Amino acid sequence: MKIILQEVYDMSNYREDQIADVAMGVIADNPGIRTSGLIAEVRRIMGPDGEDLEILEGRNDDKFSQKVRNLKSHDSIADRVRTVGERNRQWFLRDE
Repeated sequence: MKIILQEVYDMSNYREDQIADVAMGVIADNPGIRTSGLIAEVRRIMGPDGEDLEILEGRNDDKFSQKVRNLKSHDSIADRVRTVGERNRQWFLRDE
């Protein structure tokens, strides 16, 4: 009788809302952080792997970095942050 062992790995596939929560904390701690820095810091904190690290077709970035960028393009946190600039924009919390 042959026994086959299957290893199960928890691979990340973070949702945009999960990323948004972490990004809000990063922006609060680093007012004016640029998009590239925001991506790097959120990546450091969340430690994506698996599907999140797949390179997008026709692009140089992975799914995780695109999800962070989507916070702006989807206006996911527009009511809580403001951005300055178009490319590698700066991120600030909105005044309370």
